[in-house]
Amino acid sequence: MKKWVRNGLLWGVALYILTIIALPMLEGEKLSYYKIMMGVPLWIATGLAMGYLFDKKGTARKKSRR
Repeated sequence: MKKWVRNGLLWGVALYILTIIALPMLEGEKLSYYKIMMGVPLWIATGLAMGYLFDKKGTARKKSRR
């Protein structure tokens, strides 16, 4: 597995748990199955985008330092 994919999935899982599960529970909201199921593809895509962009940003910096 490529490093940016792994990092992106980790970001996605962390943000999913925070925004879909933890924050609503802290505010006393009930969890809805619709929200939980719709959040999965959204946060996977968002996490992968973040992983890709962070990887490309780091590669560009390494190339510019040489």
